[in-house]
Amino acid sequence: MSVTRSPIVFVVPGDLHLTEAGEPNHRTAEWAIDEINTLIRPDFVQFIGDNVQHASDAQFELFRALRSRLEVPSHVLVGDHDVHEDPVAAGFFRHIGPTHGSSVVAGGRFIRLNSLDYRPVGFSPEQILWLQDEIDAATQKNEKVILFQHHYPFKVYESYSGPGVDARREIVQNSAIEAIFTGHTHYGQIANDGKHVYITTRSIGDPEGGPPGYTIAYWHGDDLAVVYRSASEAGPAVMIVHPRAKPLATGPAHIVQGDDRVQARIWSNERITTVRGRIDGGKWFMLDDCSGIDRFGPLAGRELSKGEHTLEVEATDSRGRVGRDEIGFMVDPTGRYTPIPSTTPVVVATAYC
Repeated sequence: MSVTRSPIVFVVPGDLHLTEAGEPNHRTAEWAIDEINTLIRPDFVQFIGDNVQHASDAQFELFRALRSRLEVPSHVLVGDHDVHEDPVAAGFFRHIGPTHGSSVVAGGRFIRLNSLDYRPVGFSPEQILWLQDEIDAATQKNEKVILFQHHYPFKVYESYSGPGVDARREIVQNSAIEAIFTGHTHYGQIANDGKHVYITTRSIGDPEGGPPGYTIAYWHGDDLAVVYRSASEAGPAVMIVHPRAKPLATGPAHIVQGDDRVQARIWSNERITTVRGRIDGGKWFMLDDCSGIDRFGPLAGRELSKGEHTLEVEATDSRGRVGRDEIGFMVDPTGRYTPIPSTTPVVVATAYC
């Protein structure tokens, strides 16, 4: 079984839609980059598309200046606003570079697709062949795969159809891809189609459903976790990395089958004084001795009934600020699990279509 050699953490900021310096979305992007540099310090950052609003030279230069402040590697996807009145993405290529590519980090292959070979959405035959070659190479090298693309296939008020879309869908459905991260929607959501999970991040420009921010993702072996960090938050960032949250679970390896562990990752610029967790609103228990970024505690899975349960983890820093994460997770002592296709949260309308 392919396993990433060490935990991989990456950040996906929401669509920036940059226009001018000093606008609210630009200030939020500056905040996000400062936190990425000083708090999260991920392995890389993936900009998810719609980096600028009208694809002007001045807007691309504003984005370039923001990106240059990052102290970690970064990659950039092309979005529909990045090719405004520029269907061949000449401006994007001139200012940023190729519209698709891949990289390998700690045994994980990250593939970046250009979903705008055709408008409003589509993939060229050349890119489809390239994608299949990337998947084949990952299989041969025993690498697990994560995809990035701008378009979210489950966006309301929009049809995910166009040249090459069916060919791309067939490749994905026949491949062991861990997750697909997207943008484009303005709202945040996780879609589980029964085999793959799609994770879209709330936009920084014109956000819907809450404050703007960025997604933090953790990936190691069978553990995949995401948490959204909004611009309204301060203090510790908390992520439950094990057990796996129900919206991200696609098979038996992702559920609790007996006694297990709770694992949480805490990012903080202040000393953490306590980390505690609880199951189903019950009695709080402590997670280890607060001596590192990852905190552990017991999960008495054999005492839990078959079905869904909740887990909360809270971390308090020396200034009394509390960060928290909460997930639902599945338990079945027989080890059987087939996910029901679903979206979390349910979104039925959007102003941006």
